[in-house]
Amino acid sequence: MRKVKVGQFRLPQFQRDFVWNEAQVALLIDSIARNYPIGSLLLLEPSPEIRLSTRPLEVAASEVDTYFSPETPLEDEVLADAQELLILDGQQRMTSIVRVLLNLNPSKTYWFDLHDIYDSFQEERSDWIKKTSGRTKDTTRNNGRWIRADLVIEGEEQKYVINYFLDFFGDEKEKAMQAIQKVSRIFETIRNYEVPYILLEGQEGVEAICRIFETINSTGTRLTTFDLAVARYFPNPDLRYLYETARTSHQVLSDFDVDGERILQIIVLLEKNTEPSRGEQLRLTKEDIHKDWHKAVEALVKAIKWAQNECGLEPRYYVGESQLVALAGVLSGLEPSEQKAFLARKGDLLVQWFFSNVLQSGFRATNYRIFTHYRSLQKLLEEGEIPADDIPTVKLDLDTLINLAKSDNRYKAILALLRRSIMEDFYSGAKIESSNLEIHHIFPRSFGAKKKVDSIANLVPLTRESNQLLSNRNPSEYIAELGKRTSTYKANKRLAGALFPVRLTPTGEINPQILSDDQYEIFLQERGKLILKKIKEVVGPHFSDDPLEE
Repeated sequence: MRKVKVGQFRLPQFQRDFVWNEAQVALLIDSIARNYPIGSLLLLEPSPEIRLSTRPLEVAASEVDTYFSPETPLEDEVLADAQELLILDGQQRMTSIVRVLLNLNPSKTYWFDLHDIYDSFQEERSDWIKKTSGRTKDTTRNNGRWIRADLVIEGEEQKYVINYFLDFFGDEKEKAMQAIQKVSRIFETIRNYEVPYILLEGQEGVEAICRIFETINSTGTRLTTFDLAVARYFPNPDLRYLYETARTSHQVLSDFDVDGERILQIIVLLEKNTEPSRGEQLRLTKEDIHKDWHKAVEALVKAIKWAQNECGLEPRYYVGESQLVALAGVLSGLEPSEQKAFLARKGDLLVQWFFSNVLQSGFRATNYRIFTHYRSLQKLLEEGEIPADDIPTVKLDLDTLINLAKSDNRYKAILALLRRSIMEDFYSGAKIESSNLEIHHIFPRSFGAKKKVDSIANLVPLTRESNQLLSNRNPSEYIAELGKRTSTYKANKRLAGALFPVRLTPTGEINPQILSDDQYEIFLQERGKLILKKIKEVVGPHFSDDPLEE
């Protein structure tokens, strides 16, 4: 606590905000009072090799340095050893302790209920820790029953403990002394509690510190490269400000929740023509970032909008990040007119390349893939062709397609392909826009066929209005109804466009009759075949539906 009082602890900018709730705070303080272990802190001593911008703990920080009156002495060793220490792990615990035991919560005051400690501490409950709204310097509440929590640190609580229990027990002096001793022992435990810590001396290098943080961080929250870059370069450039400005200026970046690291990766491709690894991103110069940031942002926006328009990509099924970063890397090296011409001239091949990659099993974006794609697109730009090894064969058989899990990247990729292929609402005939797009279950969840109800073969893009009208309805009902809303010719044209494996006869009957619950498996098979046919149309010769290959 004395180190806190002289402002020795600070947080690197990449640390998240304080997020613990009051129950977590109380449980921590209760654990300290019982002398339970609460885990160690991971601290970093800054060095020339580790240059990170920092911020104070999220407490009433303006009072930390003046917490004691001028005559209150601090130990010489604390003052002499007051070098700044950065908290890499333990921010939530440290902030909680400071807010309670130094009375530095910005909006609350914590109290220890003397009677509850005496009466029920042994029951392993933490409700002896109380709080009130607002900050106060009052030392007690409730006729002395509550004492302000921070009094315990310097032993200032003793007279209040004695007065309360002597008054409470009256003539029963022996009981009063037992209560005073019991409560005092608990407060002594808090006062003498030692929090273990690991101190890194800053010689390890920024990437090693990053790895250590991710490994030990008790919240399990991954530290992104962009988080570290924000701290690395702040305040010039202020990457967080540049990133938020880009998201505000280009709605598509917010809609797709694009990470700022993608922009840094594009700058690495543009400046270094190498794999955009974490290390390469953090070795960019400030001049590189100032020079290329806006160019990279504009190129990424253009790449995502191209994928929306040509590949059916939407925020709810965002796939192909590595391809889009690579494409943006190539576009960022071209003038706007050259970008437009490149996308128009090579559009069909780019679509084939995009889907051939995102329809791979276990696909995920990596820095290696980004650079591989980037080099392939450079060859496309210079020589007119993409290397064959960067347009892999899509291996997808009917049974696999029907049973794809929603978490599978291929599930999302096929949703994008369906969105690309189905531009018209089959029920209303209206154009499907991103603003009114919804994914409709042909057989609803409420219908009998609940098994495989989320199969990709049971989904179709639709407008929000039609989805609401058709919700929970039997497909045989609304498809028959479709024949009454428009001509049989138009109805069948819409059904074919939406890849339905049924048609309406001139008399309004549905053929084949596979829209009942007992025919659901057959429906999935027939519609799955149509989806596979559409995939083959898009990826061309780079397709195999042989289950043995799959």
